[in-house]
Amino acid sequence: MGDQQNSSQHDDSQEVAALRQEIEDLIAMNARFVSVMVHEIRVPMTSIKGYSDMLGKNIVGQLNEQQQQFVEVIRSNVSRMEHLVADISDISKIQSGRMRLDSKMDMYKNVGLQVEKETRDLATERGHTLMFDTPSGLPLLNLDSSRLAQALQKLVVNALQYTPEGGEITVKAEGIDGRLKVSVTDNGIGMTEEEQSHLGELFWRADSELVRSFKGHGLGIPIAMGFIKLLGGEFFFESAPDQGSMFGFVVPGMS
Repeated sequence: MGDQQNSSQHDDSQEVAALRQEIEDLIAMNARFVSVMVHEIRVPMTSIKGYSDMLGKNIVGQLNEQQQQFVEVIRSNVSRMEHLVADISDISKIQSGRMRLDSKMDMYKNVGLQVEKETRDLATERGHTLMFDTPSGLPLLNLDSSRLAQALQKLVVNALQYTPEGGEITVKAEGIDGRLKVSVTDNGIGMTEEEQSHLGELFWRADSELVRSFKGHGLGIPIAMGFIKLLGGEFFFESAPDQGSMFGFVVPGMS
């Protein structure tokens, strides 16, 4: 009886190992596919971007007003495609464990200034008040600050896009027991509990008219969550319909 039980357990163990290997092989195959796809898309996109830039700068001759408008549409869509391809590449690397981190000593102040610079134009365009509350004495960081900035930028853009015009967005940093806590608070449309249950799902977007008015892809929050996890941090959020949202994270400081 004991031998039969041990044999059964051994068979189960082999099945689990085989299934795990099959899953890992599928993840690796998907990662290779995405890598090739990203490369093959970027090659023609680079060409389209280069030629449209030359047209827009009148290098090959003066364009009339309508032609200039057509070129701007091309350039805008090329930029959108570039962001989408970069996001797909990042989420694939995060999920497959191929994302490389370059840890180094840095200060959050540098991260905040970078993100503020990258998001200021969108805030102005939307008529928002964007405030970065960055006190002195924050914990020093020893992590990949470029990925931290990328995660924060996704959260700020999310708040800017999904807050009606003339809103207020605050990015607050604080030190907590040697760790860095950053929260992005807005007074936007907020989310229902059902909508919050979908956070982190790839390509998911709420059915709100304001959300659908932006040409997003539903990858910003998943990427931010993925980077924070890779950096050894914790992601958090609070939201309520018509009362705004708060998204943020806590990452370890330098020990």
